[in-house]
Amino acid sequence: MIDPQREAEPRSLENPNIPLGSPEVWQSVFGDASTEAGEAVGPRRALTYSPVWQAVNLISGDVAKLPLDVYKRLPNNGREIDTMHPAQFLIRRKCNPTIHSFKFWRRMLTHLLIWNNAYALIDYGRQGVPVGLLPLLPDRTRPEIQQDGSIIYVTEVGGALHGFDASQVLHFEGISVYGDADCELIYEMRNAIALGLAAEKFASRFFKNGARIGGVLEVPAGMSKPAADNLETGFRKTYEGVDNSFRTVILRDGAKFHEAQFTPEQSQLAGARQEQVREVARWYNLPPHKLGSPVNVSYASLEQENRSYLDSCLSAWLHTIASECYLKLLTQQQQDENSHFIEHNTGALIQADIKTQYEVGRLGIEMGVLSPDEFRAMQNQNPRDDGLGGKFLKPLNMSFADELPEPEPEPAAPVAPVPVDDEPAEEPADDDSEAAQEAARVALGNSLDAAMQKTLATIKRWARQKTATAFLNHVDNRLTEQLEPFLARIGDSLSVFAALNGASGDEIGQKVGCSWLEIVRKSVNDTLEHATADELEAAIEQKCKQLLSENLTLWNLINEYRTT
Repeated sequence: MIDPQREAEPRSLENPNIPLGSPEVWQSVFGDASTEAGEAVGPRRALTYSPVWQAVNLISGDVAKLPLDVYKRLPNNGREIDTMHPAQFLIRRKCNPTIHSFKFWRRMLTHLLIWNNAYALIDYGRQGVPVGLLPLLPDRTRPEIQQDGSIIYVTEVGGALHGFDASQVLHFEGISVYGDADCELIYEMRNAIALGLAAEKFASRFFKNGARIGGVLEVPAGMSKPAADNLETGFRKTYEGVDNSFRTVILRDGAKFHEAQFTPEQSQLAGARQEQVREVARWYNLPPHKLGSPVNVSYASLEQENRSYLDSCLSAWLHTIASECYLKLLTQQQQDENSHFIEHNTGALIQADIKTQYEVGRLGIEMGVLSPDEFRAMQNQNPRDDGLGGKFLKPLNMSFADELPEPEPEPAAPVAPVPVDDEPAEEPADDDSEAAQEAARVALGNSLDAAMQKTLATIKRWARQKTATAFLNHVDNRLTEQLEPFLARIGDSLSVFAALNGASGDEIGQKVGCSWLEIVRKSVNDTLEHATADELEAAIEQKCKQLLSENLTLWNLINEYRTT
């Protein structure tokens, strides 16, 4: 704490930068025409004007509800919230024992939107780390720039002045010329507010007097003063007031009434009030419709409207807060090493509609950008119970990114080809050759079943995830991509089987794989011709069970090569 070391001059309650001896203070206190419209405007009076109240309430609430976190940079250019940082709990959860973070930030924004400045004292613990943030009244606090360029903040607490070093005070500042709280927003926009208040007062008095305009009551020249006074009193009693709106006034003794005021239509009262709403919106960089002004603004979606609101109005305040917290709440080492930063999470504000969210999530999962559990966390859902939600998919075949290729089996012992000559082959001396062929046939059968099931699993996944049109497009254009994994699963066992029968495994594999995919394609197309979009998934599931029996067709192709 720094002692100001000077005699304090009495200051205005509305604006401590103005001494009590200034004419501006007397005008404000005694209701003189401190504005061109004749209405005295101070911070509290400004909040009685509904557009100002709505603007302050809207902006302060939207900024306060956005999460503000301390992030730690990771070696892989990533980031994570540093939950162990001393400032994280203060700015996100509880600023001090009596104020939670939402209330604190809403109060800071309220001060900013009225006084254009907000202050908070940083309470340091015994170890020199921040343990609390204490709001300071903006009308009792001011920065003082010293001759050496340093800044001391002087604030009034309990009737006494206290001084603090700049490192001890969070100072959120709006537009400023000299940096010493010289531009207070309400006092800069007081004429705009006063005009709106004057129009509001005019409308109130107009209806208070029964929606009748004032004028001049003309009496005959020879009427005595008591008679004129009685006539005026009776006229007022009958003419003025809401309860007299539909009563008829009778003027006697030659008295006449002449209108001497403009009607609300003539003074364009409704248009003036709407224009002042738009004027307040301009001061706060708000879209006028946010304050209820009937302005036709067309956005393609709520997301685009909120993004425009974020870019034009909120972003400057968000950067003001994050930058000041970075400067005062991070250590010098963390700043020099660029190991930490402070930032708002604006994702909640510009969140898309639920259909778009799920479409984006599906694309992110299919592209391998998001894991299912990450998308579930974005939707405030718990991770999957089976533990598979943390895995990423490959974009090509939608297999798991961490799934290692299947280990290649050890090559089977080479089988000597049967010599071919003009003489008939001798009968095998024993049953070893038949046993080897039977073992190779069983191994090939197992591999063939696994390869077919892999292809059909992909087809069923497409049916679950895609619309009917997208599913058909995948079958027509991407089914050929399944040839390579199909051949990879049967390749080893087919090579052994073909070698035992004197045939080429590669040739057989290509023929069998292409025939299998063509069978799948025709079966799926036939199913789509008879199934509706709602029946697609169930129909494909049933068709895939039937296609497993096509292994007989594939075995017939293999046996053709065997015999030839």
